[in-house]
Amino acid sequence: MDGLQPLAVSPAECARLLGVSRPTVYTIINQDGFPSFKLGTRTLISVDGLRAWIAKKTEVNQE
Repeated sequence: MDGLQPLAVSPAECARLLGVSRPTVYTIINQDGFPSFKLGTRTLISVDGLRAWIAKKTEVNQE
């Protein structure tokens, strides 16, 4: 293995990382500010964007 980390993940992998169901991820994908994008017919989620989105959600919930 070359040690590279993925830049983007599938909705299924995002669901696994967040500990939620795939339908939940597809619901979140439609929210403004969620770091998803289309590449051809695939929907992908930016890993760095997901980290930033989680940090922003955590800040909002702590206020």
